[in-house]
Amino acid sequence: MAQLTRREALQKAGIAAGGLTLGGSTVTGTVAATRNPTGGYSDKKNSTVESIAEDAYLYGLQQVIFYETRFNFTQKTDSNVFVGINRFGYPNDGQPITSDFEAVVTPNATTLYGMGFLDLQDEPVVIEMPEITDRYFSLQMMNQYGIYPLYAGNQFNGTDARSYLILPDDYDGEIPGDFAATDVVQTGTKSLLTIVRYALRDATDESEIAYVNDLQAQTTITPLSEWLANNHSGVPQSERPVVPGDYETFPRMNELTTRQVETQTAADFFTFLSLVLNDPSLSLIDDSLKESAMLNRLGRVGIGPGMEFDWSALDTDVQTALTTGFENGFERVRATGQEGLIDMNGWQVLAPTGDFRTDWLNRAILADFGFAGPDSLKSHVGALRFTDATGEQLDGSKRYTITFDLDDLPPVTEFWEVPIYDAQGYFVENELDRYSINSYMLETGQLHTEANELVIYVQNEKPDTPEKVTNWLPAPEGGMRFAARFYGPRWSVVDGSYDMPEVVPAEK
Repeated sequence: MAQLTRREALQKAGIAAGGLTLGGSTVTGTVAATRNPTGGYSDKKNSTVESIAEDAYLYGLQQVIFYETRFNFTQKTDSNVFVGINRFGYPNDGQPITSDFEAVVTPNATTLYGMGFLDLQDEPVVIEMPEITDRYFSLQMMNQYGIYPLYAGNQFNGTDARSYLILPDDYDGEIPGDFAATDVVQTGTKSLLTIVRYALRDATDESEIAYVNDLQAQTTITPLSEWLANNHSGVPQSERPVVPGDYETFPRMNELTTRQVETQTAADFFTFLSLVLNDPSLSLIDDSLKESAMLNRLGRVGIGPGMEFDWSALDTDVQTALTTGFENGFERVRATGQEGLIDMNGWQVLAPTGDFRTDWLNRAILADFGFAGPDSLKSHVGALRFTDATGEQLDGSKRYTITFDLDDLPPVTEFWEVPIYDAQGYFVENELDRYSINSYMLETGQLHTEANELVIYVQNEKPDTPEKVTNWLPAPEGGMRFAARFYGPRWSVVDGSYDMPEVVPAEK
């Protein structure tokens, strides 16, 4: 993705200069011409604005969440995940994630995460990782569209210590000879979310946690100039200054750092989208006719590269139409997310399209239900679950079981897990501090098996026998959902042919 200038982007989108002014906001003649003699808009033209807004929600939800998440990590200094640019933030100070973590939805509970935002506007950066031979680990990098220019780790390129040079396409400086060509990562955009995961085999073992924390300390992000000055070596994060990001903001962003999708308004969303499209660190996809057409349509309501958007300056009927379209987009994503995916015995798996350049609906679904999930199924597969075996919505006031045949466990090369969340996708506090059942627990004897089966007991109240407590996955009091993970998936998980156990309501 090459960087477009604002003028090029405007020309590409077909947005003409000198558009008419409507309520203080610049729009093109298409919408302006819809005024009727009473000063309002016809239902037909309002419908057009609604359609633009609905499609804009599908197009822009991923980018909008990216923008707010970056603000939370790099600019909101009182955030519990603030870390600045070009640094990893380790949720819960490197301890296992708990219910306090709400920076992203549907986190997993079987790895220790590091998350941070790269900023390549001044110079490239170098990411270094140690040799790791005893567990799953990965380094992945995502742009604002949900596209991943880098997958690294034991699944992808081995267990040796490696150094990666991350640079934008327009970089014209010297590239040191230290890097293998495969470890030089060019990316069209200059701001990227970077995620590092290390498998945690036992979340209750302090020595295991300390070992993974040491691996985290050896994982560094260093601007290229500092890396060169440090004898071609990464600088430990503890020795580098915290540098906040410098991106455009608006006041409501301070209120949207958790549960953004549920709490943002249409005014918030379209203000976000305007900021995204005018951010010099975020490049457009320069060869996407579909995106160009979307920019052309957005330009009709005053949103696009080089355009200043002010919701308060819009006429009321335009605000109403945009709000209706925004709400329709929200409902469409939620409905399709629960009904339109591959059915794996009641668990919903995203189809392996692997192309979020044009597949906006699936991109929006993944952003909503599991932001920062991979854009292809090379890394891991997620399977969402919202209903029980009878088709009823999951409800923590009820009791359920999930029964695995020990001869037919999920087919993976790494590990699998079944985390549980509230209806919005967040962990809920419980007396066991347990948020997931995983294959490591089974391998190490932490779970009870009988008659060649593993039965997971899902309920809010503590079970009545020790065996059931051992296999208890505490549920929230109300609405809930699952997002199972399969790391190193075999194809039967990818295509949904694996017979994943049902979520069965317990007899009353």
